[in-house]
Amino acid sequence: MDKQILDLLTEINKGMKSMQSDIHSLKSEMHNRFDTIETKLEGVGGQFELTNESGINEMDFIVDKVNKMEKELYILKNKNSN
Repeated sequence: MDKQILDLLTEINKGMKSMQSDIHSLKSEMHNRFDTIETKLEGVGGQFELTNESGINEMDFIVDKVNKMEKELYILKNKNSN
């Protein structure tokens, strides 16, 4: 009977070690997946930042040009009225 208990405990120990190994593998796999997802999300975020930045730069350029045109029109208008 002691031999049967010892064999049973040995099998349980092997099963637990196998389960620990499986859990460790799963943990590593999930960590890698989350790193991959995080990297992809950072890339997408970076694309949005670049898009917004170029839009802001273009908007500043356009606003500046419109302001200059308004100034030139004002000057021309005042020259013609004098």
